[in-house]
Amino acid sequence: MPDPITNVGIGVIAAYVGKDAIVRILGPTADYLGGELKEFTIRRVENVGRIFSNAERKLGDKLNGPGQVPPKVLKTIINEGSYSDDRIAVEYFGGVLASSRTDVSRDDRGARIAKLIDSLSAYQIRTHYLIYSTVSELWSNSAHSFGLSKNRRKMQLFMPLQGYAEAMEFTEVEWNNPQILNHIFHGLSTDGLIEGEWGFGSQQVLKQLSANVTGDGIVCTPSAQGVELFLWAFGHGDQDLDFSLTSDFSLAIEGIPRAVTNAVATKDIPGESV
Repeated sequence: MPDPITNVGIGVIAAYVGKDAIVRILGPTADYLGGELKEFTIRRVENVGRIFSNAERKLGDKLNGPGQVPPKVLKTIINEGSYSDDRIAVEYFGGVLASSRTDVSRDDRGARIAKLIDSLSAYQIRTHYLIYSTVSELWSNSAHSFGLSKNRRKMQLFMPLQGYAEAMEFTEVEWNNPQILNHIFHGLSTDGLIEGEWGFGSQQVLKQLSANVTGDGIVCTPSAQGVELFLWAFGHGDQDLDFSLTSDFSLAIEGIPRAVTNAVATKDIPGESV
């Protein structure tokens, strides 16, 4: 006899996407879903429902083709993502779920990506999004490429502190905490989500990294792993890294700025600030 708690859990998710969509997203792996939800609270199941809804939107017409999500990926996203109600975290987990739908049964890369997302704080996830959405805006449809480290170094970025703080929606208490920026950027660097040479502070201090900084702010450089996470987060884990610089790449999150105001390139300058 089916577990009644399991049925309730699936019913909650179905309220977000419909039962048919659950099966179309997961394929045969949908058989595992009930067991994963047995011990979940309604709040956790609702978070899963939001992730599924996000994945369904990102998959679009791809749902009509063959594919399934590997069980290992489903387990990781369900267990890690169910505790996240942050908008960007839901966006990222939904993108990984969408990116993981494949007809290659052993392609479980999404499990590792999901664990990486889970290891990031809300501050780090939002900053990751702002860095890579700004990079995408600055170098959109340019000749730049993420494929070689020497090319990525040319894509060094300066974000004014004021513009960054506004995009992060920091409260006064958060902004006055001297450890938050250290936490964010040391963490992103340690996880390989930005290149190792970065800094924040006064214009005088940042001049050591680039002569083209225009005030107090943050200087950092995108990394291959950071771009990879960005692509997976928006349902494009099957694309080349440079796809994030094309006009076909949609990166908007409702209520979140698409770029840090007045951010500029500091080395091989492609154009105006964003």
